Amino acid sequence: MAAEQRKMYEDFFDKTDAMGQKDGSVSIMELKKMVVEGLGQKKTDREIAEMFRDIDKNGDGQITKEEFLSEMMKTERKTAVKEAFQKIDKSGDGKLQKAEVAAAMRDIGHFTEEEIDKMIKKADKNNDGVIDLEEFEKEVY
Repeated sequence: MAAEQRKMYEDFFDKTDAMGQKDGSVSIMELKKMVVEGLGQKKTDREIAEMFRDIDKNGDGQITKEEFLSEMMKTERKTAVKEAFQKIDKSGDGKLQKAEVAAAMRDIGHFTEEEIDKMIKKADKNNDGVIDLEEFEKEVY
């Protein structure tokens, strides 16, 4: 995560924490207040609860700064992987064909047909001959 993005997330966390007890952690009510009032997003209580559960890794009912930053980094990575997938997917059909993968691999270095076939076979978990976004994400992470 770039230093400026990390600072932005740290500032967001600190502002959210300051909306409540200012104790170095964020409760579900503080998160809700920041998302709904601070950011103006229309989220249901259920959506807020799901968001909170996703971030509160240890399940203690509080989000620490470390948990928050970890989730933001994960989100950043997931976005970058999706963007890479879309860049490779020249046809825009949501599936990477062998020719698309081969072109991308050749752009970054010299790979033989055998190496490309091996990469595709490894990533293609359902053996349908193409790589979808979920397969691509699993391979890249």
